[in-house]
Amino acid sequence: MPFLFIVQTVFGLVSLVILGTSGYLLWSWWDGDLVIQAGGEVDRLRQDWRLWVGLGGQKVRGGSAQLYVERLGAAGAPATILTHGWGMDSTIWSYAREDLGPQLALTLWDLPGLGRSRSAREISLEAMAVELRGLITQAGDGKVVLVGHSIGGMIIQTLARDRPETVRDRVAGVVLLNTTHTNPLKTMILSRLMLALQKPVIEPMLRLTILLHPLAWLSAWQSYFSGMAHLANRLGFDGHVTRSQLEHTTLLATRNPPAAQARGILAMLRWDATDAFRGLETPVLVVGGKQDIVTRPDACRVIAASAPQGTLELVDGANHMGMLELAELYDTMIAKFALGVSARQDRRGQVGP
Repeated sequence: MPFLFIVQTVFGLVSLVILGTSGYLLWSWWDGDLVIQAGGEVDRLRQDWRLWVGLGGQKVRGGSAQLYVERLGAAGAPATILTHGWGMDSTIWSYAREDLGPQLALTLWDLPGLGRSRSAREISLEAMAVELRGLITQAGDGKVVLVGHSIGGMIIQTLARDRPETVRDRVAGVVLLNTTHTNPLKTMILSRLMLALQKPVIEPMLRLTILLHPLAWLSAWQSYFSGMAHLANRLGFDGHVTRSQLEHTTLLATRNPPAAQARGILAMLRWDATDAFRGLETPVLVVGGKQDIVTRPDACRVIAASAPQGTLELVDGANHMGMLELAELYDTMIAKFALGVSARQDRRGQVGP
């Protein structure tokens, strides 16, 4: 989502300032101050605080793409496709693999340009919806359940907007986790400020990231090793996050190419799929976090209200990465929904023609 990428970029710049300051302090410690002793001998007086601050400065704490696809879980169970958020990859579903694998037949995939999937020429919500449609086709003749977090939910809505017949004929139900229905800058905290900055600041910054990709990646890794990236990603969690969850999320956001991430965010800023489910009878479960600052709960309310069979669940104590830090709760809701809509489809098939 744009908010976390922007914060990561700012923290990366701060981290570069810290690196430069550390380098200056180390140099000034070594250079020292010239002192003439009583006997005329010249000596260097070095202030040890410069050495220790300089060394400690990096320890701040706080359809066209080649896709990687993994299939696992219970054979014959409801087919369920999990789509991760932007800047992440399919490993972010590690808890879901463990919790849902015994109950569902899972398909996990890395979005184009992220994880082990190669980048497509075009990174857009529309292009990724085409890739998702291909995965649905490969899942067999039955209906599938689609689960999407953040941009994953936006991709599913794009599919419903552009190919409603695919959702009507091939999708038993949809689970949208901490996602929005329009330009994410409109549904995040400080939205008025972010929208005012979109044209003069945010979009040029994203295009500069693409143009100076190697430097942007170097800055991202420097920010990761200094701990500044961890501080930035911490803003996407509430109070339940563990150290390993924060480390995993930060490492993925750093390891994935900044240019690909910037292209995806530019695509989000031009996107809208409001009312994508309005003409569909497909059951839709919308799960949001009451403390989500990246996608405010109001966005979830709009999506659920526009779907004829929409259900809204707002989770207390959940920020944007609620599906990770409250994985047991989220996975329980996903499993109950997927098994329920699939059983309903089976009953209809038995009494159908």
